[in-house]
Amino acid sequence: MVPMRIQDALRCWAVWLVLFCLWFAATLPASAQVSKEYQVKAVCLWRLAQFVTWPTNAFENTNSPIVIAVLGENPFGDLLNAAVSGETAHGRRLAVEHYRSVSDIESCHILFVSASEAGHVKKVFTKLAGRSILTVADAEDFARSKGGMICFLTRQNKIKLQINLKAVTAARLVLDSRLLRAAEVIGNE
Repeated sequence: MVPMRIQDALRCWAVWLVLFCLWFAATLPASAQVSKEYQVKAVCLWRLAQFVTWPTNAFENTNSPIVIAVLGENPFGDLLNAAVSGETAHGRRLAVEHYRSVSDIESCHILFVSASEAGHVKKVFTKLAGRSILTVADAEDFARSKGGMICFLTRQNKIKLQINLKAVTAARLVLDSRLLRAAEVIGNE
């Protein structure tokens, strides 16, 4: 059993890590290259894995990795692969997949829906219904009106999280309260 002071220190460290990601995004100049923005978003994506609890049946076995996937055109290039290289969450290694179509999705735990799929979002959610996959995008209305779970919103050169708690709960996912405190939470009416 971990002593209470160590647990508190670990919690504090995790909160500071999320805040660092958000601070880093805030320091980007308005004219920053897209790659800098997506570098921050890549780090945020794998950090999300540390704040999500999946049901045990979301994994094939105890050694299965947490799979972060990109659906559609990949705005990250190699940045997401670099961000997760050697990283773990919940004692599982992280892996990256890329899918051209929602029908190609096999094992996935976090799915970034790229802008190229904006016209197919309803089809994506229909296909993923009943699966414990955290859906993330950076489209303005992804969480609020489209039914996505987490939206990366860029406001005054800062990346803010908007979380649709109703969609998260429907997918049988549990988000750490520290993540919820750092985000705009919707869908919890």
